[in-house]
Amino acid sequence: MTVPDGYVPYSRTSNYLALIGPVYEAADGTGIGLRIDDRHTNARGFCHAGLLVALADVVIGHTAQRAAAPGSSLVTASLTTDFISSARSGDWVRGEAAIRHVGHRLAFGGCEFTVDGRLVLSASGVFAVRFDAGK
Repeated sequence: MTVPDGYVPYSRTSNYLALIGPVYEAADGTGIGLRIDDRHTNARGFCHAGLLVALADVVIGHTAQRAAAPGSSLVTASLTTDFISSARSGDWVRGEAAIRHVGHRLAFGGCEFTVDGRLVLSASGVFAVRFDAGK
């Protein structure tokens, strides 16, 4: 499996990301990426929508977390996705998030996933900001 130059293993991994990955992040912090393989495809050979939704949740949430107040944690409250195109096994899917606002209670952001510059998914999310990270 080839990974484009400038990508490193994702630094905020979890058991779930390890299961679906390996997931990578751009070394300059501009996004995440994943090489689609046969494990990620549905019965018709396309990348399963659930995989892209999970990655959208990760990239928006983690990007918003970096912009949030120290000591806070974010929990997904709402995630809306639009599937514009599809990806197949062998495709490098790249996701990039933009945060619109991080307040004391809610954070708002969005992301886009592309394959070779072609838009595959657009998503927006709302995250609850919590200050009781241990609970």
